[in-house]
Amino acid sequence: MKKKIIVALLLCVMVLGTVLAFAGCAPKKLVGFDIELAEMVAQELGVEVKFQFIDWDTKEIELNGKNIDLIWNGFTINADRQEQMQIGTPYMNNKQVAVIRKADKDKYNSLENIMNAAFVFEGGSTGETAAKLYEFKNATAVTGGQIDAMTEIKAGTSDIAIVDSVLANYYCQEGTSYSNLMIIPNLVLFEEKYGIAARKGDVGTIDKINTSLAKLQENGELKKLAEKYELAGELCDVSYESKWDSLSDEEKAGWNYIQEKGNFIVGYTLYAPIAFKE
Repeated sequence: MKKKIIVALLLCVMVLGTVLAFAGCAPKKLVGFDIELAEMVAQELGVEVKFQFIDWDTKEIELNGKNIDLIWNGFTINADRQEQMQIGTPYMNNKQVAVIRKADKDKYNSLENIMNAAFVFEGGSTGETAAKLYEFKNATAVTGGQIDAMTEIKAGTSDIAIVDSVLANYYCQEGTSYSNLMIIPNLVLFEEKYGIAARKGDVGTIDKINTSLAKLQENGELKKLAEKYELAGELCDVSYESKWDSLSDEEKAGWNYIQEKGNFIVGYTLYAPIAFKE
């Protein structure tokens, strides 16, 4: 009798799963340029990759606490971060841009006439750095990611979102739910480059990743992936020669740790086309 009940319950679960899948309720797959690039690098290096959703404000804590091994999510390279973390060779160009509602294109069209607007940005991001650099007086961090900043503009609760051009170019186009938004033309708050970060001193892991990126560039797979997400024009030259043989045991320790556990854990937040679910 018990076996019949168990079998019946299993059949119910299977049927329910099928119904949900057809209803569009099946779990969405994590995709995006950085997600797929991390998977390619992991495969090339002979380890697995795991992805951990993080709060961008606490990314450094997650990294140093070994909850993640890498920050690989449209991560801007700057001097402060280079002091705190081990960052790889730049692999993508990016800009900080200002996103507005299309209805406001005549109201906000230059640096001079946006100074008193209500700005939003992702906390802990380079959007926050831009807001401080230009001394925008009415600027607020959102608790979510950059897409939450875009949502504020769409809803009309703020005037301007400071976000990555990589994200803005993806969403500010016809066919998206943010097609009523636009980037202010000819206004770049500053230019930057993306890199991959490991714990400070983890030279070995970054050496392995840099070497793998260079191989993917050489064999054309990096460009092919970038073309898939319309990012080929933003790629940096990632030519690199491995320094592994000249590294000390201490510098190799981080990669040895990853090899022992068989995987590296990537910390990410959601924003297309870098990391999103479909």
